Amino acid sequence: MKILFLTHFYPPHHIGGTENYTHGLAKGLVNAGHQVQVLCVEEWETGAQYWNGCADDVYDSVPVRRLNLNWTRAANVNRDLYANPFIANYLENYLRAIKPDLVHITSCITLSASVIAPIKRARLPLVISLTDFWFICPRVTLLRSDQQPCDGQVTEWDCLECLLRGTKIEHWSQRIFPKPIAINLLTGIAKTDAFARLPGLRGMALDIHARRAVMHQALAQADRVLIASQVGLDLFRGAGFALPIDIVHYGHDLSWLDAYHGKTPSRAIRFGFSGQIAPMKGPQLLIESFRTIAQDDAARLLIYGNLDKDPAFGQHLRALANQHPAIEFRGTYAHTASAQVFGEMDVLVVPSLWNDYPLIINEAFATGTPVIASDFGGMSEFVKHETNGLLFKRGDPDDLARQLKRIVAEPGLLAQLRAHIPPVKTMTQAVVEMQQIYHSVLTASS
Repeated sequence: MKILFLTHFYPPHHIGGTENYTHGLAKGLVNAGHQVQVLCVEEWETGAQYWNGCADDVYDSVPVRRLNLNWTRAANVNRDLYANPFIANYLENYLRAIKPDLVHITSCITLSASVIAPIKRARLPLVISLTDFWFICPRVTLLRSDQQPCDGQVTEWDCLECLLRGTKIEHWSQRIFPKPIAINLLTGIAKTDAFARLPGLRGMALDIHARRAVMHQALAQADRVLIASQVGLDLFRGAGFALPIDIVHYGHDLSWLDAYHGKTPSRAIRFGFSGQIAPMKGPQLLIESFRTIAQDDAARLLIYGNLDKDPAFGQHLRALANQHPAIEFRGTYAHTASAQVFGEMDVLVVPSLWNDYPLIINEAFATGTPVIASDFGGMSEFVKHETNGLLFKRGDPDDLARQLKRIVAEPGLLAQLRAHIPPVKTMTQAVVEMQQIYHSVLTASS
């Protein structure tokens, strides 16, 4: 079978849950004897023009074509974020060139929903994995600009207001005009490309009505839509997506597990954070909470992630840590080095503020590492309080501190949590399951 994956980004320079999952699945399918090709975006906001060429390479046995784009220079800068005719035309030609048997999309964030129409015009079976909330939320995360969660059941104006919050035009329009007039003004601006191209409005002044129509029409064309959690499914249902969506839990590339030989000795409990260094992921919350409990040598905090991706936020975290001797910033690590990372981590902490389901939760479980997580979204679906981990109230540093302190202060709690960690679905199992899905889709399409 010849399978084309479409996704937003791909390793090695882009590393996240979706990227690692897509690569693990692609590599597993290559090992199973299939022909696999990945099409993704590499550069996303650099370059003198929108299209800056492409490059082909083979990453870890998987052929990859990487498109270099600068979204800020697109022909219709805001509409092209969700409906991009350039990418649709590019894909149409690409499909004719490589002639896949089936296409699997794991994220449309950079390629836009316009990739779906040419796939169906070519009469190719299409599987879509909903690894994020991009089809519902222009911000992707279902996290409002005021850092409060959104369930997607909002008016078009609510959505536009969230995007424009903090911009000068939002401030002045609502200061000068009564709110009904300001709403009409800003809604009109969102439909006008000339205004949307202004630096302060790029990526924000979206035509929400048009975007929603595009999202629903595009997703409905898929032959099979998959999602990894019940929470995620409920959110799509609440946002009005009535098409069939199947829950299929992620598989995990645990090839690195052969190098894991248990926890290295330590007198202190080692709490760990691993992931994107961004406010929505909550590392600031963890540092604040940890500092209230780290009064002696009983605990350490190890933070893995790229502090330089958002230099201002990285500097904020360094200042928050204030050179505390028990807090270490360890940078990023290759996925193959996970055995060493988890060997030096007793508890993983996932303090995300958004409807997150980080794949690293199951990687921690694979090494017998309990998880402390926000009582929210997919995290609370898989981390069971006082069974395989502990939950704390989303965004509450005091409650997080209480859970951290319990691990340090309660003898036997860590061992109790470790004893109830569930088995983890491997990528090998996921590849077998995905092949069955592909065959069912191919059979139905023939």
